[in-house]
Amino acid sequence: MSTVNHLDVILFGREYRLACPPEQQAALHAAVSLVDAKMQEVASKGRQVSTERAAIMAALTLAHDLLEMQQFGTARPVTTVDSGETKRKVERMVQRVDAAIETHQNALF
Repeated sequence: MSTVNHLDVILFGREYRLACPPEQQAALHAAVSLVDAKMQEVASKGRQVSTERAAIMAALTLAHDLLEMQQFGTARPVTTVDSGETKRKVERMVQRVDAAIETHQNALF
């Protein structure tokens, strides 16, 4: 079993600390770069956009791209992933993002 370390990343101009085993740090950095680029792309469309909206729109865009690639056979189906472990990891990330958004919103008010 791998040791969990923390990795500090910047996403849409904000710093986050994420739990990440050392052997997965490069993949997480790549994922952060991809998500950050999509969030920046959403924000560059011209109107003021919140971090939460940029994150949601980036997630939808990336999910759409993935589904489109799967439809044309250029990506492996999501169903082949270890769904139990993946689901737990995603749930932990969602909880951290929700907490960060709540903290940010509370700081504004």
